[in-house]
Amino acid sequence: MFRTVKVQLGGDTSPLLTTAQMYASACQIALNYGFEHRTYNKNDLNTGTYQVTRKKMPQLPSGLVQTARDQASEMLKREQCKRLPLKKPSQIRYDKRTFKFCPESGYVSLSTVKGRLDFKVKIYDYIKQYLKGIYTNAQLTVRKKGKMFLNIQCEIPDVLPSASNSGGDGGSSSDRVRVLGIDRGILNIVACDDNTFVNSKHLRDVKGRYQYMKARLQSLGTRSVKRKLRRTAGRERRFTLNTNHVIAKGLVQKPYDIFAVEALEISRRKVDNGRKFNRLLGSWSYSQLLKILKYKAENLGKIVVEVNPRHTSQRCSKCGHIDKRNRKGLRFKCRQCGFELNADLNAARNIGQLGKSEMTRLSTIVNKPNVSPTYATQADTSPHPSGAGS
Repeated sequence: MFRTVKVQLGGDTSPLLTTAQMYASACQIALNYGFEHRTYNKNDLNTGTYQVTRKKMPQLPSGLVQTARDQASEMLKREQCKRLPLKKPSQIRYDKRTFKFCPESGYVSLSTVKGRLDFKVKIYDYIKQYLKGIYTNAQLTVRKKGKMFLNIQCEIPDVLPSASNSGGDGGSSSDRVRVLGIDRGILNIVACDDNTFVNSKHLRDVKGRYQYMKARLQSLGTRSVKRKLRRTAGRERRFTLNTNHVIAKGLVQKPYDIFAVEALEISRRKVDNGRKFNRLLGSWSYSQLLKILKYKAENLGKIVVEVNPRHTSQRCSKCGHIDKRNRKGLRFKCRQCGFELNADLNAARNIGQLGKSEMTRLSTIVNKPNVSPTYATQADTSPHPSGAGS
């Protein structure tokens, strides 16, 4: 599996600023050529721009010229050559040929217009778990006031799932695995079928204050207000991200092997739910929480499965009766058996049951012998060794 390590570069980083400017120019040359000739093929871009770029910018290492070409190809492919992208001098892409990360020594070696240079980096505690990884590529980001950050991609061995997830011998796999059903919502960020909840009151209060502040500032429209809006939006994003990290960390530390969640695809274009609810729906970061949950679970050798969300809120977790009238707000009462429960908890139990069924189905497919139809037919029609049978 792959993880990203973010480090800040120290020392004199002025050569990197010049390198970033030349890298952007090299990338733009490839972009202009590809847009003019309506191609994003890397070989075509290399044939048409490599010699021109090397002649115009001889100080730029050939490895960076090639990574600039590759990035231009990806940018053109994303636009399907219908629009000419513009490359800003804010980042540089490095590969194995142009960088080397040495966390034990606390430095990183990068190719620049002044040759290969070493830069000091601070090794934080969380980086130590990746010391035995393979560093495949990196991306240098130039921030305001000349700050330099390097995002290094690290390949580390996969953590194998525990024995209870792998099938093993004896018994049904659904009886051995421990599945936690998780229902994501707006009022309750998560509701688990082990009767635990994470309420969104504090999150909604903080986001509400940020939204009120932004609404007041937007009516002014001055340049200083726009800078303030950008800072406020950044604080709100970081607060939401931190909240989701804390929630996901608490979930993966629970004694469960599999986490079942709904495969949500929510359209934010509906306008018939009321202005207040649409505002809450628009600020709901359910997909970010799932992304964080997946990679944290992967670190521990656990699994996240997505199940069909159809009728999970309308089905009774006790008798299985489905009726949209069963749920009213946060109250669930089955119209057939009279079972009454918190609506989010009832949905979480249904999700957990679907998660167990999904894992049973997957284990059946994986453990099923792969026998060709021709072999199976021959085996069924061949005479029995003892002479018995027809």
